[in-house]
Amino acid sequence: MAKTITVIIPTYKEKENIDPLVERIQNSLAKYDYEIVIVDDNSADGSEELVSGLAKKYPVKIIVRKNKRGLSSAVVDGIAATDSEFVIVMDADLQHPPEVLPDIAKALENHDFVMGSRYIKGGSPGQWKLSRKIVSRVATLLALPIAPKIKDPMSGFFGFKRSVVDTATLSPTGWKIGLEILVRSKFKTVTEVPYTFVPRARGESKLSRRIMGQYVRQLMDLYSFKYQILNFMVVGGIGYLINIGLYSILVLVPALKTWDINKLLGEGKPNYLPPFVLSSLVAIIFNYLMNRASTFKGWKEQKGGFGRYIAMALATLVLDTALLFVFVKYGNIPPVPAAALAILINFALRYFIARNWVWKQRPAKTKGA
Repeated sequence: MAKTITVIIPTYKEKENIDPLVERIQNSLAKYDYEIVIVDDNSADGSEELVSGLAKKYPVKIIVRKNKRGLSSAVVDGIAATDSEFVIVMDADLQHPPEVLPDIAKALENHDFVMGSRYIKGGSPGQWKLSRKIVSRVATLLALPIAPKIKDPMSGFFGFKRSVVDTATLSPTGWKIGLEILVRSKFKTVTEVPYTFVPRARGESKLSRRIMGQYVRQLMDLYSFKYQILNFMVVGGIGYLINIGLYSILVLVPALKTWDINKLLGEGKPNYLPPFVLSSLVAIIFNYLMNRASTFKGWKEQKGGFGRYIAMALATLVLDTALLFVFVKYGNIPPVPAAALAILINFALRYFIARNWVWKQRPAKTKGA
């Protein structure tokens, strides 16, 4: 039978913190039907044996990952292994006080996502050095456009309703898995509860320049997801340059005898149309591959997705070609700029069809769904 709360704790060489952490969680959540799931990256420091012993007294278990590493992916594996109503994620180093767990649990009764916050009234980053505070604030500002309702999007102490999160939509890279879940899931209501960040008493901090680099890459990925149409524009822009560049070559290069230079000026018969169709087909294939890998990453491609995309692209290509003809014949616009204008006009239509007919956002699902 599913528990009410699952507390997920990713670990790597945190043995000395596990015992006091589990005991404090028990003291905080004793009145709840809860479990603790520790996801360990094969620390080989005795953590597995320790948890096995603690399991005789507390509702705790450990998942040891032999061939995977990373805090974010550990959390995702932990989420996939539970079907509790609520999931709360916290660090193992005791910097996230377990005494705040009841506050998060209570807030989850009325909200889909709850972030433990150091930057709202009642919270504090604790005894940080000035340099650490600056790094945190800068990182927070960078995340503001994609998480505007949260003042502490960098927090690793958070909870959510399990039914709203689909792990298949997550890209578990870097350390800020809370931000990843917040941005990629469809939460109707979010809130924050205050906590004071506690200095690490045991073990070593794992913050490094590599982690900061991973955060920047994660931000780029999340911006792309949050503002999907911008990513579609970037992909389309590259395809656009490929299309217009190839088209310019086909109508301008003297070695290609099929079309002469007069056609570029819009004179004579509309033989500027065939090279446009050819260059567009090349751009269509490029755009499909890039949108599949980037714009709609994590989305489910509809059955026959490639065929659907080609059908959509060919239909809009007919419109592009018709506009090109009208612009050249009746607007006296040279073919190359006319082609560029025609493609831009149908951009929004292509985006709408792609996100509603070719790809479909995956619905949230629970374990076993």
